[in-house]
Parts: sequence; structure tokens; C-alpha cells
Amino acid sequence: MDCLVYLVFFLSGAAALIYEISWARQVGLLFGHTIHAAGVVLASYFFGMAVGYLVGARWSTRVAPMYGYAIAEAVVAVWAFLIPVLLGWSEDSFTAGLLTHSSFPLQTLSRVLFSFLLLLPATIALGITLPMIAMVCSSYGSGQLSDPRNTMRVTWAYAVNTAGALLGVLVATFYLLITIGVTTSSYLAAGLSLLCCLIALVIQFAFLRKKPPQEVAGTDRQQSLPARQVLMTETTLARRVPAWPLLGLAGLSGFGTLGLQVLYTRMFSLVFHNSSYTFGIVISVFLAALALGAAIVGGLQRKIDAWRLAGWVTGLGAIATVISVSVFVGCTDLEYFRYGRSFWSYVAGACGLVTLVVAPPVLLLGMLLPLVWRLEGGQAGNVVGWLTAINTLAAAVGALSASFVMLPLFGLWESFIVLAVLFAACSVALLWKCLNSIWFCSGCLVFVFAAWFAIRYPADVEDALGKSRGEQLIQRWNSPYGWIDAVQVEGSATYKIRQNLHYRFGKTGSNTREFRQAHIPLMLHSQPSDVLFMGLGTGLTAGGSIPHEAVQRIDLVELIPEVVEACRLLAEHNFNVIDHPRVQVFVDDARHYLLGTDRRYDVIVSDLFVPWESESGYLYTVEHYRVAKKRLKPGGRFCQWLPLFQLGEGEFEAIADSFSSVFPHVTIWWAELGASKPVVALIGSDEPLQISSDQVDRRLEALWQRMGRTDSVMEDVDRFWDLYLGDWQTRPHVNLNTDEHPRVEFMTPISNRQRQLISSRVLWDYYNRVLGRLTRKDAVLVDHPTPLMPEDQQRARQRIMIFGK
Repeated sequence: MDCLVYLVFFLSGAAALIYEISWARQVGLLFGHTIHAAGVVLASYFFGMAVGYLVGARWSTRVAPMYGYAIAEAVVAVWAFLIPVLLGWSEDSFTAGLLTHSSFPLQTLSRVLFSFLLLLPATIALGITLPMIAMVCSSYGSGQLSDPRNTMRVTWAYAVNTAGALLGVLVATFYLLITIGVTTSSYLAAGLSLLCCLIALVIQFAFLRKKPPQEVAGTDRQQSLPARQVLMTETTLARRVPAWPLLGLAGLSGFGTLGLQVLYTRMFSLVFHNSSYTFGIVISVFLAALALGAAIVGGLQRKIDAWRLAGWVTGLGAIATVISVSVFVGCTDLEYFRYGRSFWSYVAGACGLVTLVVAPPVLLLGMLLPLVWRLEGGQAGNVVGWLTAINTLAAAVGALSASFVMLPLFGLWESFIVLAVLFAACSVALLWKCLNSIWFCSGCLVFVFAAWFAIRYPADVEDALGKSRGEQLIQRWNSPYGWIDAVQVEGSATYKIRQNLHYRFGKTGSNTREFRQAHIPLMLHSQPSDVLFMGLGTGLTAGGSIPHEAVQRIDLVELIPEVVEACRLLAEHNFNVIDHPRVQVFVDDARHYLLGTDRRYDVIVSDLFVPWESESGYLYTVEHYRVAKKRLKPGGRFCQWLPLFQLGEGEFEAIADSFSSVFPHVTIWWAELGASKPVVALIGSDEPLQISSDQVDRRLEALWQRMGRTDSVMEDVDRFWDLYLGDWQTRPHVNLNTDEHPRVEFMTPISNRQRQLISSRVLWDYYNRVLGRLTRKDAVLVDHPTPLMPEDQQRARQRIMIFGK
């Protein structure tokens, strides 16, 4: 029977993490993929689980545990099928107006209530399962967790459940989301829950049918312990410990471990390419360490006093936490992680690095919660339920505090020290009376030196990295989205804005390509009065619209508020775009802004977004383009800029096919003609483009006069026409990039590491096979004073401009 119980709880853990990943993405589409929206969903999930633990603690002795467990799994499965329906209803109801309200406090409150109530039935049911399983596993003596055999079995069940969660993360990240889809993954998890329900019913009726709940927990079983263990149990029970130390330990365990998860995820974003795969790796190693720690402590509790063991694991965990920072910096030198020559070798290298850094401290700290269960020593279901509820509530607070308080207030490295100090203080309190002065002083010295080194060493390495690049840091913002830096190239007037050391939003200096990203779509509309730019970067692209006389209103949408502040530092380079009287800036997720606004635009420009970054792929989906199309005025243009050097052939075609499934006429235009970093635009419209040669010539001439410079690539109408690459026709029976199947997000990291991105030789081959053979019918140049160049000569000229041959 024990094997069946562990199996069912393993599968339950896998289903729970698949649910969490799937639901976070589904709700994120409604709220927008902002850090605040993610915090709301996380808090709702954890608070609902905490309620479930408390309910499970109360019911664990009132119903047969496996029967109660089966009911809980059935409720989860049923509600999992209802969540997509409720989300779809909310998009078309008055609820959507509250969720996108202009008042931030009202919007946040409505989102918290909506998310909490939406997930509440499922999360309560998920929380109930742990106390029920704890009751089943406590079958020795009087069913108390003061019996180390009961604690060991409950702890191992918890470890198995966490191992199942690890499997759920890996399967969802590396297979389910891209293969069967986001919502369908939650349906698969519902199938697992139903399977768990059936197995639980088999266990209940085949093995436990004749036993009341009290007997299942061991009340009537008369099994004796060895004499030494009886003595240890009686000694532990004799200690009358107030409730607050155990509450504090349970809370510290949740607050600290989830806070560390946020910090480690942020730390690895400094060197990883930040795809869903690398985030999944960090979470997977974290869960693996928690599971292993719980499994190890299950055996140690029978040999070492639980109070002393709790003191040692918190102390060693604090030291390991601060050392892990130095290990990370020493292994990476804060350089971009490029291990391996293939995607899977990169994944293997990333797993090895994360394990080396994260596993030791998390393994130690993962022992703390099972130790708290043992220290309380009461009835299993009640103890596990209420202590885990406290742990889970504190975990939600810890994750939110790390994101919105510690990181902005203290900084990344200092936040690690703050959490380590909390664990160290707990260790001192637990070991104060039993630790001799030599060990105490030695431990304090090691901790203080490791903490000092964890702050000093990263700063020195970063200074050396800046000098090797010839960059000087002007200002840094510690935002919830990571480091936002404004840097200056030494010995020049060139400035850059970057995120997390390696992702550059753009730079000043030669700004022609960035300005061109505004000029091209605006020139393709005869009277672009109202314009929307999605994505700000350095502000150069949006700033390029200011010299256009026809543009009367410019709206900017930027996800990260600190990027807006950084752009103000570049005012003399970007036409002071942030504070220009014709410009209004909105800090929001671009897609969420489109869903919530009723404004209409002549031109919408979607800037360059790194396609492999987690959840950026939702800005390239069919559903996103449909929303954007609704925000265009009649005759409007939607411009999607694409960095070919960050896309493989399959991803580019998936985006282009998705785009053309929404817009009847799609034309492709060059912005950057170099083969090393080519950039193109997809221009979508409801009708073919009729381009007046005379009007474009006059507008270009006036534009260059206002800007005080000329872009030689598009200085007149003939050079402008050279940028027209061709038309993208809708192709039948192709896989589109959709909200349900975010293929681009999961395919581009593979193309990146397999060196299959469209640049240099790959671009040459793809141009000759595909791009150079596109028809040119959806854009027509009218009123041209001289005959246009023949098609073959136009292609030859274009090939020379791109490849030099």
C-alpha cells in the first residue's frame, strides 16, 4: 500500500506544477505579462493553497483520509476544465473593465479578488491533499509526529510530492506547452488528478475500508519503538515549547526559500538567455534540492535531536547561501553563458551550473519544514496542515518581498545577505545553549567573511567587465525586472541602455537604423496623425516620429518604468521623446494596453522584442495581431519589426504566417541591410499599399530638413523603394504561433544554440531560396516620373546592398 500512496502523491505533485504553469500563462494573457500581474497570480495560488492546508487539517480526522484525498483531486480536475471557460467569459464582460481600470489601486484590488476567487476551489483542493496523505502515512503508535517513524514516512511523502513537482516543471517546459498547448496541458494535469482520485479510491476500499480515520492514523495500533527511540520521543514531548517558535520556524522556512528562489532566478538572468527553458532549469534544480533535503532529513531525524538539527541546517544554509553568490560569480565572471555547441549541451551545462550554485543551500534549508513538523509532534494531519499553511503564506510574502522590496531597496547581492542573516540569526537562537564558544566564533567569522566577499567580489568582477568593454556605468536602477543600466562608451558621446548586463535596448551614436524603424512605417501611410509605439528601448525609434509633420499624437507603451527614466537621460539624442508635448507614455504590457484602450491609430509600430525571452512570444501570436488590428483606423498600418539575426527560419515563417492570417496584405521591408544583423518589417494592411512617389519625395525632403541629417539608405523615393523586399502570402496547412501554442518562444532558443539564426551564411541561403523569390504586388509606387527598374535588376541591386555581391 505504501508504494501506491507514494505513487499517487508523486503524480499529484506533477499535476500541481503543470496547473501552476498553465494557469499563470492563461491568467497572464488577461492581466498582461507584468511582474505585478505575476505577483498577483502567485499570491492567489499560494493563499488558496494555505486555505486548503487549514481545511485539510480540520477534516483529516473527520473523513477517511484517502477518501477525502480522492474528493480533493476530483474537485481540482473539474475546476481545471472550468477555468478557461471563466477566463473567456471575463474578457467579454464588465469584469474586463475593472481588470484594466486606469486607477492602479482599483485595478490591483480587482485583479487580486478575481485571481483569488478564480483559482480558489482548485487551490483549496490541492492544499487539502497534503494533510490527508500525512494522516495515511502516520500509522505507527498513536499516530503522532513525535514518533520518528511517522515523521519519516510523512517527510518521504512530502519529498516524493516535491519530486513529482520537479517532473511537472520539466515535462511542461520542455514538452507539453509547445506540443499539446497551454490550456490543453492543464487538461492533461486534470487527467492526472482523476487518475490519482481513482488510485486513492482503490487504496481506500481495498486496504482501508474497514478502518475508521483514527485507526488509519494509528490510534489503535500497538507497535512499540526501540527503547532508545522511545526515550528520545519522550524527551522531545517533555519540552513544553510555546507555539511562536514553531510558527516562526515554519514562516522563516517559507519566506526564506521562496525569497531565495526569486533571487536565484534573478541572478541567473544576468548570464542566461532567459528563455522559458532556463527559468525551468532554475526552478527544477530548486525543487530537486528541496526534495532531496526532505528525503535526507527523514532519516536524520531518527538519529539527531530535531532542535539541534534545525539549528545546524539553518546555520549551514546561511553560510552556503552567501558562498553560493561567490561561486556563481567565480564560475561565470558575469559573462554571457555560452556553454556547448548545441541546445542540449547548453541545457546540460546550465543544469550543472545551477546545481553547483543552488543545490547546497536549498538542500539544507529544505530540511527545515519537515523538522518543524517533528518538533510540534501532534496529530499528523493537523500539524502538517496548519504549519504548512503558515509556511505557504510566508512563502508568498517572501517571493513578493524579494521582488518588490528587497531587490529595489537593497540590490541583488545585498538581498542574499539579508536572507542569510535571517537564517543565521535563527541558527544562533536554536544553538545558543548547546554550542561552545569556539564553534560559535568560528561560524560567525566564516559567515561575516563570506558575506563581505559576496558583496565585494561581484562588484570587482563587474568593474573589470565594464573596463574590458570600454563602458562606464552612469546610473543603475534595481527594478523588479532586473538591473536597468545607463552606460556610456568611454571616450565618446555614445550611450547605451541595457538590462541585466547583456541585453542592450539600443545605443546612441549612429542612430539611423533606429530612426528608420519609425520612418518606414510612417512613410507607408499618407497621413499618419495618431501613432502608437509598443516598446521604448532608448526612445530613438519613437523619437524618430517627432520630426514627421503629419504626426499629431504619439503614444508609447513600455513595460518597465525604469526604462522610461533611463530614456530621459538620452533626451538630446531621442528628441526628448519622453517629455515631448505630443507624446504620452503608458507603463504597461503592450498587449494588455491594446486590450484595455479604446483609442484608434493610423500606424502601430511594434518594436524589436527578443523572441526567445520568456513570454515575449505572446507579442507575435495570432491573437495579439487580432487585437492590434481592432485598434487601427480604416486604412491603418501595423508594423512588426523582426530581428532576423535572433530568429531561425521556422520561427520567422511562423510569425509571418500568423501575421498574414490576420492582415490580408503583408509586405516585407528592410531596415538593416547588413548580413550580420538583418532587421525587417512586416507591414500589415487591409488593402494593397498605394505609395505616391511625389508625396514620399516631398515628405522625405522635409523630414531630412527637420532632422538636420539625411539617411542615405532611404534619402529619396528610389532608395526608399529599394527597401521593399516582397509580399508574404498566406500559406495553407502551416503551424501558427498562437496563445495556445507559443511556438516562437520555445523554438528560438533551440535555433539560437544550434546556430541556425538567419544571419550571414544562413541569410544568404534563405534569401536565395525564399526571400529573394517573393512576389512584389501588394505595394505599388504610383506617379513615378521614370520607369521603374526591372525586377531582376532590382533583386541584384538589393543583393549587393545586403551581401556586397
